[in-house]
Amino acid sequence: MAANRQQGSYLALFITGFTVLPAGLVALASSRLVIGGFVTVAGLALLAYSLVGLRRIKALEFSKE
Repeated sequence: MAANRQQGSYLALFITGFTVLPAGLVALASSRLVIGGFVTVAGLALLAYSLVGLRRIKALEFSKE
């Protein structure tokens, strides 16, 4: 799935964020606003960080050729 260690790390962060985000949304729906809000923001942050990192790595792959 991942060609190198950096891609594997960002992929793991993406999967974690993809799991944490719905958990936060479920917590928000079940009237746990503080915990749900924190978990939702954390999930979004993980997704954003992993996507930025993956795009940066992808750009480096093409510059080597």
